[in-house]
Amino acid sequence: MFRRRRQARPTSIFEHISAHVPADGPGLREGGDVLPDDGSGTMWAPGAQDGVLLYHWGGSAEPRELERLCEALAAAVRGRSGHDALVETVRGMRVISLVDDLLGWVRGSGLDPEDVYRLAYRLATEARDREAVKLGIALLGLYSADHHRDELMTLGRHDEFTIFAMVALANREGDVEADLWDLARNVTGWGRIHVVERLADTGDPLIRDWILREGFRNDVMDQYLAGAAATSGDLAGRLAAAPDDDLLIAASDLFDVLCEDGGPVEGISGYEDGERAAGLFLGHMATRADDLRHYFAVRSLQTYATEHWPHLADRCAEILQRPLWADLARLGLASTDEAEFYRASRACRMLGVPTLQAHLNRVRDEPYDPRHWHSSMQEADTGTLSQVLDLATDLLPLTLIATGPAEEDGFGPDFAPHRCLDAFLPKLGEWPGQGWPIVAAGLASPVVRNRNMAIRTLAAWDESAWPAQARDAVTAALAREPDADVRERLRLLLEGRPVE
Repeated sequence: MFRRRRQARPTSIFEHISAHVPADGPGLREGGDVLPDDGSGTMWAPGAQDGVLLYHWGGSAEPRELERLCEALAAAVRGRSGHDALVETVRGMRVISLVDDLLGWVRGSGLDPEDVYRLAYRLATEARDREAVKLGIALLGLYSADHHRDELMTLGRHDEFTIFAMVALANREGDVEADLWDLARNVTGWGRIHVVERLADTGDPLIRDWILREGFRNDVMDQYLAGAAATSGDLAGRLAAAPDDDLLIAASDLFDVLCEDGGPVEGISGYEDGERAAGLFLGHMATRADDLRHYFAVRSLQTYATEHWPHLADRCAEILQRPLWADLARLGLASTDEAEFYRASRACRMLGVPTLQAHLNRVRDEPYDPRHWHSSMQEADTGTLSQVLDLATDLLPLTLIATGPAEEDGFGPDFAPHRCLDAFLPKLGEWPGQGWPIVAAGLASPVVRNRNMAIRTLAAWDESAWPAQARDAVTAALAREPDADVRERLRLLLEGRPVE
């Protein structure tokens, strides 16, 4: 007689995050970012959809969607429908755009507070769908966080939930800032952006110093927090004193991004002490400039000062003319430290120092890193293009890439070789007839993006430059293409008509 094996209960998001919290140190252990409700791949980093919605779309509630959620929540609290019905309702919604109106409705709904709390706690700790977890955390924010502080701190370590945990933690007596600071130091993406913005007005000098030196750094874009860091940390005041080397590096990184035009938030023009801080920084650079990060900052300041602070532009030019920078850039190309190498590569581009061989050396060690292929193609010219393409055909598994069309998005570790084609296909449009094996692999790739790029590359070539087998390859691709839009582009390509 055989016993039926008991099925393992699916892991909740809270359990998943808890299992990936390291014994010490920030962030989550490997695999922690990938939530149980993630598909095979996603275009969005944790918290990115909510962050973009808040920053760039001013997300607001859609009335009918809000009404549906309120009805489902009331039914679940009153026991007229199950917990699963509420989870199904919220799945596919963006709770971030509904939460303020929803909580206002709950406060005046007459729902039993204890029943709401029990449901909220269950959603936050047992749900396997991220939007249901967010709903649970948001509802917990109606109650003192003293009752569930540890759960909020755990959920907040994942950038997808940090903003919800942050708001819920604020409903707590005692030192809320200490918890928020701890949260900010344990996330590096959108979660850090949200929490540091919340902490920027703190009166705690230790937190202000951390924001200025480190807290503005994040995995999204440092521009989001650079202005807050300069203001909160009193960058000008600190530069007027005797800044240590680490503070000058932080100041360099801040000026480098604050001076960029067209960023996601207001740059140095929104920093009231910007001109004073820049002048003080350049005063230190006159005697202490010895790092490529200093070079980037002074160069960015020069671009901005030329139009806005002409008296500072000449001081920038004097610092930038030093031969030191080219020497540091060349030295950095040999570094085994990845960050130092990319700083050197960036400086070399600015200084006109060749980097092609350095990037080709890197791809020999890391053939599936598209960044080095991209840099190699950007620098390749008539004399070196064949060297890059020959190395690519040797190192990239083009036969394994060309397994036939499908509707894959190309994300995830299995598609690392396919992503390398992104470095070649757009650029090959400028080189008619060159790199056909790579174009052919793209044409037969299961990744839709690869096929579209290959089509556009061939469209950029005059058909007289097509290799002899190209037309047959395009005809065969059309016959087996599963995507209607790609089929249309293949048809237009064969007819010699413009391709979108």
